[in-house]
Amino acid sequence: MKKILSVILAALTLCFTVAAFSSCGNKGNVYDGLTVLETDVFSQENYGVAFRKGSDLAVRLDEMFAELYGNGTATNIAKTYGLEGSIVSTFENGTSKATSTSDYDYIKGKGTLVVGVTVFDGMDYQDANGKWIGYDADMANKFAEKLGVTAVFVEIDWDNKLIDLAAKNIDCIWNGMTVTDAILNACEVSGTYMVNGQVLVIKEGAFDSADKLAGKQIAVEGGSAGYSQATENFKTSTIKEVGSQVDALLEVSAGTSDACIIDYVLAKSLLKNVD
Repeated sequence: MKKILSVILAALTLCFTVAAFSSCGNKGNVYDGLTVLETDVFSQENYGVAFRKGSDLAVRLDEMFAELYGNGTATNIAKTYGLEGSIVSTFENGTSKATSTSDYDYIKGKGTLVVGVTVFDGMDYQDANGKWIGYDADMANKFAEKLGVTAVFVEIDWDNKLIDLAAKNIDCIWNGMTVTDAILNACEVSGTYMVNGQVLVIKEGAFDSADKLAGKQIAVEGGSAGYSQATENFKTSTIKEVGSQVDALLEVSAGTSDACIIDYVLAKSLLKNVD
């Protein structure tokens, strides 16, 4: 049976540039010796941006996405981070039909669009000067500019993202977020702008199949797509929730967890031997 990983790799032809590798401040030897284990555990996912329920900002963002994907700007930004093979070729609007301007008026009134993020190389991460960069960060800045406000990036606990959004601690979730039924029910969500998948990362030579992880510990970011994959596919393993995907990788590097499940985009960015 052909591995699902080959399907994802075909859909996500990600060739990160030398510039992208040199700009990621948290790269280093700590990730050496980690690799992706080819199994049938992987999934293909759609990324979207979430706003508060009833907000018309999802519709406004769809309008910007349609423009930037149509004129090639999105592709040019994606090339900066080696993600041109992962963004959708043709952008289609999401299902949100909300028209209330209350959220728009609120954001205009305070002058900021507060973007909820976690550190996600290639998508949202900080350069040497502390500036948030990455595909999502750049696009969020463009959207804020279109709204006439300033984008402010706030690191959140991914497990509490919907709570933070509803409480107005943040104005949107824009961080390589996998669109699920739970997200669609709780938020107004943009159309799909990127596809991705989940991969299982281990130390080289530690395991030759996912079956060997029975009874072992797998690290995942709490509330992430990796957490969903782990609980669904590794019911006899111990699932350790950590604060971020990078933390999950560090668990494996340090030997405190036997494996982790993270986004392919991040694995491609940080691990030298992932094609």
